[in-house]
Amino acid sequence: MFRIKAISFCYIGIIFIAMGCAQVVTPTGGSKDSEPPVIKLSKPENFSTNFKNKNVSITFDEYIQLKDLNKSLIISPPMEEKPMIRVKGKTLNINFDSFLKDSTTYNLYFGNALQDFNEGNPYLNFQYVFSTGSYIDSLSIKGKILNAFDLVSVEDVFVMLYSELTDSVPYKQIPEYISKTDKEGTFRINNIRNDKFKIFALKDANNNYLFDNSSEEIAFSDSIITFAPETINHIDTIFKIQDNNTKNSSEKDDLVLKKQAKKPEIDTIIEHSYVGYPIKSYTLLMFAEDFETQYLLNYKRDEKYKLEFIFNRPVKDSLIFEVLDNSNAQYIKEVSTQKDTFIYWLTDTLDFNEKEISCLVSYQKLDSTKQYYWKTDTLKMQYLEVKKSKKDEIESDFKIDLNIKDKSTLDLNNTITINLGNPIQYIDTTNLALFSITDSVETIVPFNLNLDKAKLRKYSLSANWQENTNYRFEILPSAIKDIYGNTNDTLITKFRTQKLDFYGKLLIKINGIENNKNVIVQLITSSKNSEDVIREKYINENQEVEFSFLPPKEFLVKLIFDENNNKVWDTGNYLKHIQPEEVLYFEKPAKIRSNWDVEIAIDLTKRK
Repeated sequence: MFRIKAISFCYIGIIFIAMGCAQVVTPTGGSKDSEPPVIKLSKPENFSTNFKNKNVSITFDEYIQLKDLNKSLIISPPMEEKPMIRVKGKTLNINFDSFLKDSTTYNLYFGNALQDFNEGNPYLNFQYVFSTGSYIDSLSIKGKILNAFDLVSVEDVFVMLYSELTDSVPYKQIPEYISKTDKEGTFRINNIRNDKFKIFALKDANNNYLFDNSSEEIAFSDSIITFAPETINHIDTIFKIQDNNTKNSSEKDDLVLKKQAKKPEIDTIIEHSYVGYPIKSYTLLMFAEDFETQYLLNYKRDEKYKLEFIFNRPVKDSLIFEVLDNSNAQYIKEVSTQKDTFIYWLTDTLDFNEKEISCLVSYQKLDSTKQYYWKTDTLKMQYLEVKKSKKDEIESDFKIDLNIKDKSTLDLNNTITINLGNPIQYIDTTNLALFSITDSVETIVPFNLNLDKAKLRKYSLSANWQENTNYRFEILPSAIKDIYGNTNDTLITKFRTQKLDFYGKLLIKINGIENNKNVIVQLITSSKNSEDVIREKYINENQEVEFSFLPPKEFLVKLIFDENNNKVWDTGNYLKHIQPEEVLYFEKPAKIRSNWDVEIAIDLTKRK
């Protein structure tokens, strides 16, 4: 009896040990389902004609779900009211409330929204097609939408067709056929009738299928889409069956036979042709028209004598400025390179010592009909003088900034830029000094100092820089005096020039420029959403373009075909039938190496 009990306890101990070592896992239930749902029954059938129904039910072989339907569903042609679409178990129910046009083929494209319930396997590119007429329209087009400025594919763009060919139709009517671009910017429109169509693409901000917002991005083609039958030639090739007699052969024999195997021998070539409608492809360039409303973004008076006006975009022609209390007020006008910032430097103490200055600024802006008119703003600009601390009182009011910092490196093709806080009355160049330092021996270096034509308060100092050399630049006290009598303190900056063999060179041979057209050749670096122009040159004939003193890194080569010769890329205008200026990128980045010349060739005759 005692022995039996001991054995029982032993078994119980083993069971507890086994339970302690066991891991709790979810039952696998076999291999993972990777198959999409399969249609078992459709009422009415897909691709039905003479469609009169208000309800459609499509039953699948498993439970289904709809994911991101509002984003994925495209109905072509668009309906006034979208149908009610619901899922019940394994069945997809579609209920139409809006009127269906006579003799029209409808395409309900679900994309990948329809999926099985458990694993989310999508029914790829599912569509339900029917016609209210006696036949299904079967013509198609395809294409791609690219951003006009950088040729990047544009996603989620409506591509639309209109049988009315007037320019105003995208403003007034919803399209007859519609599709949407995918992540690659590609689109396809199916079940089109044989007719003439205008094509138009829209980044629709308010999802109403209308170009009713000037900030919406668009793309268009002046070519009308037509469909014409063509003779299509097709070749079928039948090959002879090879008998290698590999029965009972070893693995080694199989390898030998594979090496000895000849190319398949052609048995028969069958040529046949038929008349059909090939699917044409279209590439459209997307852009935003330059109709952004002009407005005064900000105005400020950081200094009592400085009145600054900042606009959201470049001002057309110029800005009209007037001090209300003194129409004869004296000032110096400064305009930014982009013509979006205007600074008026008051020069009379009677004017700028006022705590509040009232002024008028007038500029041109567009009205609702896109015509320019003069807009005038009356502004009150106050200056509140902040009491300075003892430390601030010791510091000079003269502001000066160099593009090089102490102990930094200067590129051999660069200059020293001197940026000043106020307009300058004079610069005494005898109190500016530049020295080269070799083995502790200092040598005076001649230099040239020039005012930047585009910037009122910027000067450039150039010299015959020697590679890998130490320099010291000095601005002695009172060398520079601004129009308000402020002078500089001593400023000393030490720097070193770069080694010559650090740089590489890029030589771009460009051929195929026609009729002396203007081309901007750019070297750029790009990030996710922007391009930085490192260098650019302007040409209008075939030549070799040289970019020297380049650091060892990769650059993109971009060409802009500058139709109006304003040295910038210009967008398009739909109503004026102006496409954005064409751009072209070299096929791959130019990889610059130190002490190396890289040569590339661009043949523009092959670009179209």
